[in-house]
Amino acid sequence: MVPSADPTSQADALQPTLQAAAKNLLFHLYGQAGPPWGTSFADLEELALRLGQTLATELLRQSLARQAATPPPQADACPTCGRTLVTAAAEPRTVTTRAGAVAWQEPQRYCGRCRKAFFPPVTSPGH
Repeated sequence: MVPSADPTSQADALQPTLQAAAKNLLFHLYGQAGPPWGTSFADLEELALRLGQTLATELLRQSLARQAATPPPQADACPTCGRTLVTAAAEPRTVTTRAGAVAWQEPQRYCGRCRKAFFPPVTSPGH
């Protein structure tokens, strides 16, 4: 498994991209002039928090879906007997994160000899 980069440095490097995304969202919400005069701070804050939560859950969902679509090569061998596994139907999976619930289709492999189903291995819990 490829080690993850430091999330803080990744987020710092993406600041210009995030600022451009915020500018684009603001334009789509209110047009070139921005929010009309008198829009309350509470309304702006609520909108920003909802958009942030949607962005967070969507980023997680898409990341997990892409990761699930490309299991590592070792996922093709049975960890018990070493025989080649057969691809089985993906299983729906949902986890509750700090950002909210995230769902994706998790790949599954099956060993006919051991009569066991396996999800692609990970190096440690939470990865």
